[in-house]
Amino acid sequence: MALRSQISSIIANQLGNIQGQLEARILDEVVVMQSKFTNSCPNQELLLKIINIRNNLIAIVIKFQNLVKKFDSIPATLSPPIQIANIIIQLLKSNPTPLAIGTPPGPAGGLIVAQTAGFVTAQADRLQKLTLLLEALQDDVTTIKDLVQGIRPSLDNVRQLLENVNISIDGCIGKLSGEDADKARKLLAAVNPPSNTGSEGTEDQSYEHRGSNGIDYVLSIQTVITSTNIAPRRVAIAKNLQGITMVRGEASFSSSTQVLLDELKFKIDNQLL
Repeated sequence: MALRSQISSIIANQLGNIQGQLEARILDEVVVMQSKFTNSCPNQELLLKIINIRNNLIAIVIKFQNLVKKFDSIPATLSPPIQIANIIIQLLKSNPTPLAIGTPPGPAGGLIVAQTAGFVTAQADRLQKLTLLLEALQDDVTTIKDLVQGIRPSLDNVRQLLENVNISIDGCIGKLSGEDADKARKLLAAVNPPSNTGSEGTEDQSYEHRGSNGIDYVLSIQTVITSTNIAPRRVAIAKNLQGITMVRGEASFSSSTQVLLDELKFKIDNQLL
């Protein structure tokens, strides 16, 4: 059906092409990055490079997840035309207009009003087209939902691969902190130069987010210190407008500020679906 091919096929092609390229690139990059941790921790220069590559890949994955989320909303937009098509079909099927009005031909009278064959044919044609349209829209809804559901497990696997790299990074930063906390802090400062953390009251739209349920959140980055000898981890948190912490991200040594914020926003939207 033309409509189904125009909607479902376009979405499938777009998502499929991006997903394939994304997964292939990340898999290649992860293999290379993890190989650097095989026997020992990489030197600080290489570790910084690995951290930046991972942050860039995470940012790309989040953008793709947001794209998938937009396509996931399409079935809801198709619901009104499906309902309208159903109503019109029912009206056409229950059309009370008689085909002929009057009495049988003869001395007593004859037809007063009669519908033409063309009218009947046109009504049947309209009913058939609407039925095909309804079937196409319903098929598109099913296809898009199945497509999005099929992509999510794959994206979860990709994110886990990058999280495994993060675990290796955190392990090496923890080790470096134990050996030379000052070097560890300098390394992390190179990854995350001083900037607004959302807690200073500075206006920054990056620290504002409206969840899928319409609730507004104020985001901030907090420092988590567990030992004076260990470089601090950072974590993104979301508070409602009453100042109550509602959602908390994962603490990390090396995730950039933008990655922490984007992952928290994604977590907010998906736990509220």
